[in-house]
Amino acid sequence: MICSGPSSFPLFTAACAQFPRSSAQIPHSHPEFWHHAPRGGLVRYRLLGPLQIWRGGVELRLGGPRQRTLLAALALHANETVSFEHLSEAVWESPPAAPESNIRTYVAALRKLVQDDLVTVPGGYRLRVADDEVDVAVFSRLCAAGDEALKQGDHREAAARYEEALALWRGPALDGLTVGPRLEAELTLLQERRLTVAEQHARLSIELGQGERLIAELRRLTKQFPLREQLWLQLMHALQRANRPAEALQAFEDVRVLLADELGTDPGSELRELHARLLRGDQPRPALNTLPRDVADFTGRTIEIDRLTRAVTGKAAVVISAIDGMPGVGKTTLAVHLAHRLEYPDGQLFIDLHAHTAGRAPVEPTDALDVLLRALGIEEIPVSLDERAAMWRGELSRRKLLVVLDNAVSADQVRPLLPGVPGSLVLVTSRARLVELEGTSTLTLDVLSEAEALQLFATIVGDERGTDEAAREVVELCGRLPLAVRLAAGRLRSRPTWTTAHLATRLREGRLSELDAVFALSFSQLPTGHQRLFGLLGLHHGTDFDVDQAAALGELDPLECDGMLEDLVDVHLLESATLGRYRMHDLLRQYAQSKVDGSREPLTRLLDHFLDTANQATRLMSPAARKYEVDISYRPESRLVLRDYDHAVEWLETERQTLVAAVALSLDGDWRTHTWQLARALTFFCMVRGHTRDWATINELALEAAKDEPAALAITTKNYAMVFWQTAQYPKAIHYNEQAIEMLRELGDLQGVAGTLNNLSLVYRTLGRHAEAADLLEQAITVARQLGDRHLESQAMSNVSNIYSALGRYDEALQACTSALALMREMGSRRDEADTQSALGMILHAMGRHAEALEALESALAAVRAIGDVTTETVVLNYLGEVLTAAGRPTEAVTRLREALELAERIDDRREAANAHKHLAQAVADPAEAARHQREADERFAALGTG
Repeated sequence: MICSGPSSFPLFTAACAQFPRSSAQIPHSHPEFWHHAPRGGLVRYRLLGPLQIWRGGVELRLGGPRQRTLLAALALHANETVSFEHLSEAVWESPPAAPESNIRTYVAALRKLVQDDLVTVPGGYRLRVADDEVDVAVFSRLCAAGDEALKQGDHREAAARYEEALALWRGPALDGLTVGPRLEAELTLLQERRLTVAEQHARLSIELGQGERLIAELRRLTKQFPLREQLWLQLMHALQRANRPAEALQAFEDVRVLLADELGTDPGSELRELHARLLRGDQPRPALNTLPRDVADFTGRTIEIDRLTRAVTGKAAVVISAIDGMPGVGKTTLAVHLAHRLEYPDGQLFIDLHAHTAGRAPVEPTDALDVLLRALGIEEIPVSLDERAAMWRGELSRRKLLVVLDNAVSADQVRPLLPGVPGSLVLVTSRARLVELEGTSTLTLDVLSEAEALQLFATIVGDERGTDEAAREVVELCGRLPLAVRLAAGRLRSRPTWTTAHLATRLREGRLSELDAVFALSFSQLPTGHQRLFGLLGLHHGTDFDVDQAAALGELDPLECDGMLEDLVDVHLLESATLGRYRMHDLLRQYAQSKVDGSREPLTRLLDHFLDTANQATRLMSPAARKYEVDISYRPESRLVLRDYDHAVEWLETERQTLVAAVALSLDGDWRTHTWQLARALTFFCMVRGHTRDWATINELALEAAKDEPAALAITTKNYAMVFWQTAQYPKAIHYNEQAIEMLRELGDLQGVAGTLNNLSLVYRTLGRHAEAADLLEQAITVARQLGDRHLESQAMSNVSNIYSALGRYDEALQACTSALALMREMGSRRDEADTQSALGMILHAMGRHAEALEALESALAAVRAIGDVTTETVVLNYLGEVLTAAGRPTEAVTRLREALELAERIDDRREAANAHKHLAQAVADPAEAARHQREADERFAALGTG
């Protein structure tokens, strides 16, 4: 075999993208070995490129090709015994009958060049050299250093070491040299290592914001090694980060065509997903960090940190480390402190699983996965636990994340949240040891040692009192629990006139338990207003809260409340979770609840705040829809006022878990009007954003709350019926819609009747019952016009246009659709306009006007994405796929339809998932794949009872 290839393999260096071709060109940022030719009498061996041997600053003239190959084989295994058999298979493609004499001749000639470096040993020969005298050894050492830095989370150091390693290459290893099969196999492995390091270096450099300088280099590499998808992936990432999305899309098309031509396959999942994000216009997200703030005065735990660090770094398997211990011992503080020390390129996530939060059930794994997936920026999330867990594992397989699962109740709660492949780290804290959690390293956290407790106390106090002799008694009275020590020290620091002995006396005399004493001491020193607010905050049912919620509980002005919250943070009675949000330790929450009476007013004010703000948000999201008033008594002048659609969605998404929990809290606490009115206010948001599970939950609770109020029950039944429409449970959708119509008619609520008739028409249309649907819509339009409800009229007209189109009455469909659009634009109803714009596209498609149809549908897609309406986005993507197929653009159609299918499955939209399969069967080129999609579509439609 002749080792040959491109004349150079340009690699990534800090100085330039082009790989240096000679020692004189190598930048001085590299190790001294490569700054210049070797000095003195030392011999240097260069194999990473054409074979070179240097001595005393002079490149030696080597002998013939067999002699050079033999030297290369020895240098590749420097300081190892290389047998005659190994050498013969390395030098000759077909070794001679007795190669030993030839080898001895070559060795004798080589000894004149390398002198004492080459020695005879039993069984063969050995080249004795220092590790830094062979470039292959230097390359391996630098790669290992990069690997170790990567395992430790130091990505900048890893990228630097990989860059130095890659800079050693001057071209293909042993370029131009004839080698035998043994050496050929070793060079193949070396080349594979080189490419793997190049890919890793590119990924890290892009993460560190240095990707643009690699673009030219990555283009060369993808030409030289066109079947390595990771190189294409990094090229696309670099182009995306450089704000060159069109070029990134072209790169995908290049590799797609190449793989289809060469292998008959499609690009892998990572390339396809990045392609989909580029088509959607998604911006690359910076690494996420939802960790609570690290405490500035973290003290001690050196042994525990070392043990945890060893346990979680350098492992090839999935890494899970569980920290258990008694309340207040500092489990969360230690986990968060360690998490801040470890670098993970794709982010660090934190979630409180609420195992021991008073008044709150532990977080279900399904809900925890929803939080974690949304933290990654994923909005289209499936409903079932298994599907969410699979999606989470899929995301972790493509990312390197550190996840802190705090306050876990059991292994069953944690297990669905764990990764399936190595690369990410999970830290779990729990009061109980999670022995059932497989493959987990555990650490039971004890109280602080006396020395650590004294050090923590002194650090927080910050003056000579911290080292007073009485400090020893203080920390013992605190049981050396970090939380208790921290609170006691914080109290002393805030009382300059107190002595440490005085603090010890107060603790001793008031002691019920270590924590009770410290809590009581901190609480008793608060001003009266602060004491009251602290107690009321213990009633909050959420993971965290903002100043507006705290102000509602305390009936305070937000500005005043903000200062009080910061005061509570200063004395360690609250934690500042993130900017503008606060959280309370579970033990402190229990203590706070003991300081308030059983009055309902604080929670009534909090529920009023949620209901008022959610109702604002609904009006901003759907300004033309029916306006509902809310029954609240707390209307402060300084109430939170949402600015616009985006602010409304942001607030609702931030508070979504707390709001759903508030619906349950209000029912449990017999605030029944709040229950059904809050569910009503949240329904549109849940529908638009694809939160189907929450949509069902809040309306099920609302039905129970409204059972004795006919008007409330009718509206809630109407909203609940649409859950079954969205989830394609059509018999139930018909049942609840008919129930709602009957109740609303009895109440004389004609507007509610017309709206429900419109909703029921959607079910009939899907089932192909067009005449019944048209009759319902005719009734709805008549009532809407009588009432002057132009919004409802426009919705019904839009749905009529769909019926006309299904019946082939295209001119009437077009007229109804354009009339509806005009009304919607006049009223500023963005979602309805986008939905009707998509209906217009399909009418134009049915009329054979494909170019106009595509223009309308692309406009609709941009609109629904702008407002985050994922349910309508799924429909529009399917429409686009259908029209693109009809227009003779199947490749584009397949892209849109795969997006539709993925989105539909994530939000549990069974109807649109079936439609996506149906249209894919028409769009894909492969007959086998088309048949598979058709079978899937048939099965799904059969399950839905539609065709």
